[in-house]
Amino acid sequence: MFKQTCSDLTKLPKQRVRQWLSSFESVICDADGVLWHFAKEIEGAVETYNHLKSTGRNTFIATNNSETSRKDVVNKAKSFGIQIEEESVLTSSYSCANFLATKKFQKKAFVMGENGIHYELENLGICSAKVSETLERPIHEFVADLKLDPDVGAVVVGRDEGFNMAKVVRAGTYLLNPSILFLGTCLDAAYPIGNNRVIVGAAATLAAVKAFTGRKPLVLGKPNPWMAASLLHSGVIKPETTLMVGDTLETDIRFSANCKFQSLMVGSGVNSLKDVQKIVEEGDPKKMDLVPDTYLPSFGHLMEFLG
Repeated sequence: MFKQTCSDLTKLPKQRVRQWLSSFESVICDADGVLWHFAKEIEGAVETYNHLKSTGRNTFIATNNSETSRKDVVNKAKSFGIQIEEESVLTSSYSCANFLATKKFQKKAFVMGENGIHYELENLGICSAKVSETLERPIHEFVADLKLDPDVGAVVVGRDEGFNMAKVVRAGTYLLNPSILFLGTCLDAAYPIGNNRVIVGAAATLAAVKAFTGRKPLVLGKPNPWMAASLLHSGVIKPETTLMVGDTLETDIRFSANCKFQSLMVGSGVNSLKDVQKIVEEGDPKKMDLVPDTYLPSFGHLMEFLG
C-alpha cells in the first residue's frame, strides 16, 4: 500500500492506517533507537510493543549490537516491562554463531568483540578463542613473535570496546590464510544512546580489519536476511504480513526490503526524514531500498492507531 513512499502516518486518516496495520501478523522491532536508548526507555515504546503482543501478533526484538546476547536482550526487555523469550530475539551475535553451527563448523572462532558473541558461540557448542593482550612494544616485534592457534578456522568481528590494536593485528594475521572464514556482525557505524549522543559501532573495527587484510567479510546482522532466515524458513513469519520497525536506513530499512517485509521508520534514533528526502531527491535506483514505506516520530505514536 505504501511501498517506499515514507508516508507520515500522522497525516493520514486513522481508519486507513488501522486497515493497513490489521494486515500484519508479525512485528519485528529494532531495539536501540526504537524501544530504548541505552538504559532509558523511549516514551510509549514499551506500551506499544506490549499492546501489539496482546493482540496475538508474533512480536520480535532485533538488534545489531553484538555486545549483547539474546539472553541479555531478554533481561533488558524485562527490566522495561517487556516479557519475551530468547526465541523471539534476533541478534547479530547469534546470527554469526548460528551461521557457523549450520555449517557444522568444528574449529575455533577468534573473536574481536564483546561477550555477546562469545556467549552465543559457546551456547551452540563452538569454541571461541580468547586472548587478553595489548600492544605494549613496537608493532614489528609483536608481529614477529605472534603465535597463532592452528585450530582457529574463523574470525568473527563485532563491536570491540576500546579498539584493541593487538587484536586487530592478530585477527588480520589469521585472515592472511584464505581458508579462514571472515565474519562480521554488522556495519552499524554508531548506536544512539539518547540526547544526540552515540557510541561507536562495529563498522569501525571491521573497517580496520578489512584495510589490514584486503578481505571482505560476510556480514550476518541486518541488513542480511540471514538474520531472519530461521523464522522465514520455518514459516513462523511470512514476508507479506510482517512489519519491520526501525530507526536506521542502512540496516533496518534495507533489511526490511531484503526480506520483503513492510517497513516503518521512527525518528527517535539514527536517521531522520531529511536523510530520506536526500535519497529521494538524488534519485539513485540502487538506494531506493533505503526509503521506508511509512514514518512516525516514534514507536509510541503508533498507539493512537491501535485503540
